[in-house]
Amino acid sequence: MQTDDPLGPFLATDAAALGISGRALRGSRYRTVLRGVLVDARVPDTVVVRSRAALLVAPDGAVLSHWTAARLWGGRVPDHDCLHVAFSRRVRWRLRGVKPHCFTYRLSTTRRHGLPVTTPAVTFCHLARFLGLVDLVALGDSLVRRGHISELDLRASAEGWEGQCRAEAIDAARLVRDGVDSSPETSLRLLMVLSGLPEPQINVTAHHEDGSIRYRIELAFEGHRVAIEYDGRWHEEPAQRLRDSSRRSRLTEEDGWTFLVVTPDELFNATENLVSRLHHELGALGVPVPARPHDDWRRHFRLTRVAA
Repeated sequence: MQTDDPLGPFLATDAAALGISGRALRGSRYRTVLRGVLVDARVPDTVVVRSRAALLVAPDGAVLSHWTAARLWGGRVPDHDCLHVAFSRRVRWRLRGVKPHCFTYRLSTTRRHGLPVTTPAVTFCHLARFLGLVDLVALGDSLVRRGHISELDLRASAEGWEGQCRAEAIDAARLVRDGVDSSPETSLRLLMVLSGLPEPQINVTAHHEDGSIRYRIELAFEGHRVAIEYDGRWHEEPAQRLRDSSRRSRLTEEDGWTFLVVTPDELFNATENLVSRLHHELGALGVPVPARPHDDWRRHFRLTRVAA
């Protein structure tokens, strides 16, 4: 019997048993999620809803994986058109909007939002085959930031991985750090490291006497009192610009910090100029830099990644 509560994903073949008439099914109250699966139109379109829909029509043993698993874990990954499900056996099944993956080994799985999903470590290692270094580190940073896995456990999982792209997983896992707030922050940190600069500290924090935070700087060389901050698009709002300027002026006057501010256009559209600027300005501020930037960064900063 129908109720006023929004109905989650259901099979079209179950509509009659749910008290939904054919006329209602064809109307605007329901929308199609996947072929043969509908949902109440009032239900938001989320990865959880679409994942539930996929599992309704997938063969037995399906587990959410790859990009879909990463999203369910709250990980930061580039967008992908398909839902991804994995099997520990060979299956012959195709459905538009769903990408199946078949493995010969037993997948390490758990549950997230009540759904079967690959563990954070397996999700990370699976995506080592598909993501570039920067995007994979951003995923690892986000999984660690959310407390789903530690740096050490992620590194150990990559080193023990027996699937494809083990070397890529290890390289990325070794660059994952705790406390990283955003993908652009990951990109900026890796750009510095891959261009030969020393790795900046993450979340340098000072406290008041009562233990409350006085200030926090995302990327810094504390010994040189140099802060590197990424200002995303929202920092262009007048009120936020004023707050940023006031904070930086105060920390410069009271604590001797020098701020190097990086914009999205510099990081993603004028990367080479940014590399040159950082090497020049950091060197002038006493941070040890190589005689000239390394070229390793060029292999990893050509594709569009997660936006700010």
